[in-house]
Amino acid sequence: MRPHAQARSAREIQRCRPENRGRNVERSLSNEIAHKSRHRRKRRMKMEQEADRPAPAHWWMVGVLCLVNAVAFIDRAALPLLVQPIKRDLGISDTMMSLLIGAAFIITYAIGGFLVGVLVDRFSRRRILGIGIAAWGVSTILCGSATTYAGLFLSRCGVGAGEATCGPASMSLVKDAFDTRFRGRAVAIWAMGASIGGGIALLAGGAILHLVGENGAYVVPVLGISIRSWQLVMIACGVFALPVALLVFTFPEPARRSAGPTKSVAFKEVLEAIRGRWLVFALLFLANASTIMLSVAYSSWVPAFLGRVWKIPAGEIGLTYGLIVLLLSTTSQLSAGFLVDLVYRRYGLPGVPALGIAICALIFLPAVLAPAAGSISATWLLLAAFNLLAASLFTIGTSTIVHLSPGSVIGKITAVHFAWVGITGTAVAPTLVAVIADRMFEGTQSALGSALSTVGGALAIAGGLCLLAVYWQMRPGRVVSSLIPESAR
Repeated sequence: MRPHAQARSAREIQRCRPENRGRNVERSLSNEIAHKSRHRRKRRMKMEQEADRPAPAHWWMVGVLCLVNAVAFIDRAALPLLVQPIKRDLGISDTMMSLLIGAAFIITYAIGGFLVGVLVDRFSRRRILGIGIAAWGVSTILCGSATTYAGLFLSRCGVGAGEATCGPASMSLVKDAFDTRFRGRAVAIWAMGASIGGGIALLAGGAILHLVGENGAYVVPVLGISIRSWQLVMIACGVFALPVALLVFTFPEPARRSAGPTKSVAFKEVLEAIRGRWLVFALLFLANASTIMLSVAYSSWVPAFLGRVWKIPAGEIGLTYGLIVLLLSTTSQLSAGFLVDLVYRRYGLPGVPALGIAICALIFLPAVLAPAAGSISATWLLLAAFNLLAASLFTIGTSTIVHLSPGSVIGKITAVHFAWVGITGTAVAPTLVAVIADRMFEGTQSALGSALSTVGGALAIAGGLCLLAVYWQMRPGRVVSSLIPESAR
């Protein structure tokens, strides 16, 4: 008999002995019980995952919030397209125009944001959004009706106050409606509104300027009132916003995961909630400020740069650049949402800033080279690459803030965050480019392009370094175990 056959026979004889039969039965029963237990556990986990899956109403809510964000950014993107005609009609400088784009908006946006943050954590977020949308729609119409720099400046302040409601209210709703498995995608869909709004503003504004002419005027039928082309663009943006205010009442408000709508949480409790994670928040705020400044600097001055350096009419700039923003930036933000959820599942929260570091490294070259390209074809190609990458950074940064923030104080934290990035992005970035162009490059023909390259490269490096510091603080063995409290899950 062969050796392996002898061994098999010995095992069978051993198994058949009376004293081993009971053990074999017990072992079989134990294996069967363990198998059933694993099966029940898997089925229970699957049922829990299905129960946590967002309801269709919540996805509809995110779609409406995306539209709200789009309407908000229609105004922000339209104004930079109108730099040349507004400067010509009102007789103002680049620096005065940058204050109109930035400071006039952000003064009330930042101040109003703190108040909105308190209200969002206590009262109906749908109602707050509806009032805010109506307010900035009316203010945008007033911008189009202004005939002086002072009137336009004050109307822009009204737009900032209304738009201060958008970010905190939207992020509070998303936090309560989606768990961590879907939150990145929900934030990405909301953030897509910025690119959709920016693209629509450039396309529609470019079409109006192309039809009416940059220096032309439009006579309103019946009334016989003549308005300039830039005024027509702004009035159209404001009118479009008003019906959107009603859409926020078409979805149910999700139940709050922690503090109820009538419970007041003081800012002292906000500090208590982030204690132990303050350095991560501080570094993340710096990182997000750098990446937002990078995006805003380009979106504010690229239309003027293309007009001055390449002599492209504003209408053509709006149509071409609008398509780039509408198609590539929205694709970037949606893809970033899926990537955020993917790296969060595989690597935990530290994987999210690591993704941002990679994007900052990739965006450096197009940020520096796009304004210095030797041909218009290369310029458009590099601008397309820049927009494809830049839009994802906003989704990554905002998703990280939402993951980190406890649900009871998310309104206040996101209000501070949006006010901070608004001040640094909307107010500082456009003025920084203008000042560098005027002072460092002495206002030459190529000054604006050189300023964009300088600012773009510096901010890409700054954003990457800050995100590297965020990742270093979140890495395993440091504060990562205490980063996400139960209320933030």
